[in-house]
Amino acid sequence: MYCRLVDGKAVDVVGNYVSAFHPALHSEFVECPENVQAGWIYDADKDTWSAPPEIEEEEEEESSE
Repeated sequence: MYCRLVDGKAVDVVGNYVSAFHPALHSEFVECPENVQAGWIYDADKDTWSAPPEIEEEEEEESSE
């Protein structure tokens, strides 16, 4: 698998980028593990991938009138 990195995040995850993307974008692709999905974060210093932190939605408070 390969993914295109933008600001350290996987934005496009594909098996073959050469035939799917313009040659000007090829340098933005890196090899990645099979389980990586769009939005995952790449730490180049540690050569590790991690899922983005889950965002907890605040529960809306019910107002009683």
